[in-house]
Amino acid sequence: MTEPESGRHQADLVTLPPPPEHAGPVVQPGPPPPALAGAALAGVAGSVREVAALAAPAVVSLLSVTLMWTADTFFIGRVGTAEQGGVGLAGTVAWTFLVFFVGVLNAVQIFVAQHVGARSPRGAGEMTWQGIYLGLAAAIPIMGLSFLAERLIAALHVDAAVAPHAAVYLRIRLLGAAGVFLAATCENYLRGVGDTRSPMVVTFVANALNIVLDYLLIFGHWGLPVLGVAGAAWATIASGFLQAVALFALFERRARRDGHLVRAIEPARRESLGRLLKVGMPVGLQWLLDMGSWTVFTLVVAQISAVQAAAHQVALSVLHFSFMPGYGISVAATTLVGQYLGAGDRAAALRAARSALRLALSFMGAMGIAFFFLRYTFIAAFNPDPAVIALGGRLLLFAALFQIFDATNMVLSGVLRGAGDTHYPMVATIIVSWAVFVPLVWLLSLHLGHGAAGGWFAAVIGLGSLALVLRHRYVGRGWLARELVVEHAAAAAAGSAQQ
Repeated sequence: MTEPESGRHQADLVTLPPPPEHAGPVVQPGPPPPALAGAALAGVAGSVREVAALAAPAVVSLLSVTLMWTADTFFIGRVGTAEQGGVGLAGTVAWTFLVFFVGVLNAVQIFVAQHVGARSPRGAGEMTWQGIYLGLAAAIPIMGLSFLAERLIAALHVDAAVAPHAAVYLRIRLLGAAGVFLAATCENYLRGVGDTRSPMVVTFVANALNIVLDYLLIFGHWGLPVLGVAGAAWATIASGFLQAVALFALFERRARRDGHLVRAIEPARRESLGRLLKVGMPVGLQWLLDMGSWTVFTLVVAQISAVQAAAHQVALSVLHFSFMPGYGISVAATTLVGQYLGAGDRAAALRAARSALRLALSFMGAMGIAFFFLRYTFIAAFNPDPAVIALGGRLLLFAALFQIFDATNMVLSGVLRGAGDTHYPMVATIIVSWAVFVPLVWLLSLHLGHGAAGGWFAAVIGLGSLALVLRHRYVGRGWLARELVVEHAAAAAAGSAQQ
């Protein structure tokens, strides 16, 4: 249970911490921010219904992203088990290179949400453009790593049957870094203003294209060459760039309409880039080192056998169908907490946090039950190999166990990010991932010989430990009284003007 039962229905009566001495900009009376207007007028600010309304399109969008990831796994599973293991491994390695800057760019959502809540619209557009500049600059060295793909995979000492397929997939996927970062920045802007529907539509179209291209390029239909693993990678790259271009167009149109931009292109500003990095780097490090711990786990499994690698990858693909909706609810929590705190309504921010937590626990708890009863059916849908089905079914038992912990971690991290508290989740995640999870993976998977199943049991312990640590921070409610990122920006701007 993530909250004392006696306090679950008393959000309106809870004693809030006193406002900070540095109150920041005073919120002027007037209409509520556009994303919250309907909820505020209906008197349901921070309710489960409001969180669900904002989260639902994000959940659909993220499930569509899951389809992009799992489509490659599904189609490649029809080519061969070694190919499937290689695609899964390379996808994990590629995401490890990308995830730091994707996490840093999550700060765009935090800044935009708080600027919208505080009714300082120009700041929302400016910070989004800083994110675009940062993402495009970061893409250059990552795309350059494409030329080292074979060496990178060779250095990991993976199974000989898996390695060549992993190298091909990694080399191509890294070329899509610019599209990934541009899409992430613009989607974070739209989430920050409370628009989760537009990214949903764009993502759905992009992923539909990915599935079609997978079918055509992997197997060589409609007169196209049979590209196999390379075809899966090129399909993902093409659909990703389509998504980036469409989201950028939506950002420009929405930002100019709502007064967030007074010109089509904002110049790069060193001070704004510095603020973005200060807030975003803890998120990037949190995501990188969390992902890094799972990458270590995947590499350990890949050294054992092709069957272990394939079962592990298929189980991860199935897991995304609960993880991504949970993250969608976390996205809604970040937006609502950021907007309500920006508007000075800490009671509504607390209600939104509680509502998001209840929603995620309910959904992911139900998914845990589904994993338990349908585990072999889920695995068989991705790989018909009886050995993969048997092992993958065991792995989903552990996934069923940690669903409640995962829901708690995602939502509470989103709540703290919305308040601008990005440092604590980073430290907690790093300590648990590398002092608990990774050592247990080595001990159980390799030293004691339990393979992938031992590592997934280590995940139950690690995620449970992290849930306890984040819950401690959430229950303390110090996040409600933090200095907002928009207050810090206003103070910085005032100091520069005086100089």
